[in-house]
Amino acid sequence: MEKITEVVFGDSLCHEIKISKFSKNNIIIKFDPLFSICDLSNIDKHTLTLNDEYCSLINSELSYDISNTYSLKNIINDLEESIKNNNKIRIWTTHNQIDSYLMFLYVCNYFSNTDSDLYVLFSDEFDKECYSPSCMNENELEELSKLEHRLTKEEIQKYSNEWKEIIDDNLDMRIIENNKVKSVTYDYYNDIILNKLNELGEVKMVSLVGRLMSNIHLYDTVFTYLIYRLIKEEKIIVTSKDERYWKSIIKIKKEEI
Repeated sequence: MEKITEVVFGDSLCHEIKISKFSKNNIIIKFDPLFSICDLSNIDKHTLTLNDEYCSLINSELSYDISNTYSLKNIINDLEESIKNNNKIRIWTTHNQIDSYLMFLYVCNYFSNTDSDLYVLFSDEFDKECYSPSCMNENELEELSKLEHRLTKEEIQKYSNEWKEIIDDNLDMRIIENNKVKSVTYDYYNDIILNKLNELGEVKMVSLVGRLMSNIHLYDTVFTYLIYRLIKEEKIIVTSKDERYWKSIIKIKKEEI
């Protein structure tokens, strides 16, 4: 019987794969770090670092419990064990969601000099409008599993090189724009955020975040942090602070537009 290790990003997809009939006997390895906003300078030590200010905001104002460091060592150990056992490594990802795609590049790079059996499944090849495999139900995931593609050594090297370029840049954030990964600074979306808030007028922060997320695939916490930075720069004003930070009412300083 073929041994398969499923590599997934996030709790939602991990759960759906775990309860599915088509992969019930498979090993599941879950990634969940935000590759998109972590400092990648220590990635060769399998460590990702989140901005202290971001962590402080998310923990104190949004009642999350996140650490500013994330170790990938246990995940790597599990992947190496799967390869040693001659498992097929099947990576579930997409060209649309940045963290999932960066996970894929990271795995390709790590095993680029290893004789490994890597396969990939892109959800947007099943449905080009599908943002991520985490948006799919069990039946859709089973259909997607039939589209698996074995990566050639040349393809693995190509993706590895793409990862190395991202590491060399190591700017504040990584996004997907025009179907390509792009490294940008935190202020990259400033004009978009300010223009959207100017259009909406005085609103709850959560309303602005929701409107931004409808067009740009970033996590709500990331947009909240970018808005927080604009508040600190006094380009956005908090007119009514709520104990639930997202429900605070904000408006733009008109001279900023």
